[in-house]
Amino acid sequence: MGGAVIAGFAAAPGALVALAGRLRAVAREVWGLRERVAAVDVAASRPLAPETFEVLRTRLREAVETLDRAERGGVDLADRLVDNARSYAEADDAAAGRLLDLASAGGPPAGPGPAGGWNRAGEPSFAPPEVYDGPYAVRPIGRGAGVVRVAAPRPEPGEEEIVARAKRWADLGLGYSMSGFHEGYRTDCSGLVSMAWGLPPPGLTTVTLPEVSHPIGRDDLRPGDILLNTAPGAAGHTLIFAGWADAAHTRYHAYEESSGKGAHHGTIPYPYWPGHGTFRPYRLGA
Repeated sequence: MGGAVIAGFAAAPGALVALAGRLRAVAREVWGLRERVAAVDVAASRPLAPETFEVLRTRLREAVETLDRAERGGVDLADRLVDNARSYAEADDAAAGRLLDLASAGGPPAGPGPAGGWNRAGEPSFAPPEVYDGPYAVRPIGRGAGVVRVAAPRPEPGEEEIVARAKRWADLGLGYSMSGFHEGYRTDCSGLVSMAWGLPPPGLTTVTLPEVSHPIGRDDLRPGDILLNTAPGAAGHTLIFAGWADAAHTRYHAYEESSGKGAHHGTIPYPYWPGHGTFRPYRLGA
């Protein structure tokens, strides 16, 4: 928007050039702000710590208000620009054809911005606090956009790392609790899987783990995959596959958090002990 106006006023009076320059600055600011505003992925299935959520919500509200002010300022400047251009065109018909070209630029304004970015003077840059160091993250996606799940550059953990993480909890003998926490994760079955898979703390649930994984076949199971009963609450359960215990694939090694034993390693009949619902194998990666 700003670039098109500047180009159209190459021969216009100084007042119009100044207005066009201000409009260009507003366009740059709006574009930069859209790149910074965070639509935070805070779904109930993958909650952030309460204090982190409050910080992000406050910063998001402030950023949206700033964007609204910038957009209103841009509209006001554009109206003044049109009025001045109309007056100038009436005085000089020959200039009428080159005054206004408000076609959409289709992207950020051309030309480098200031070293500190296009923030308002005195406004701190937006940097959402780090909540965890894992493969799923939140990022700014622009005002009015919906909640999205995005992948951070860090790759998902490999099967050896997943099993090693689960073994660490088993070696500690962490007790089972749906309201207890260790390293920010719930010390229940889905909390163990979330921790081993590198998901955000406090972890997903047996209902929501399929959002970050996909079902696979029995013969496709590899260490680091899970067996999952997607029932809600205490009716659901999940555990981490660590390898087959026999050639017939009727028993397997696994790490799990259970109410009777806490975090532990065991040998399980495929798919799970009778009387505990329906289990299917899943692999990390939607």
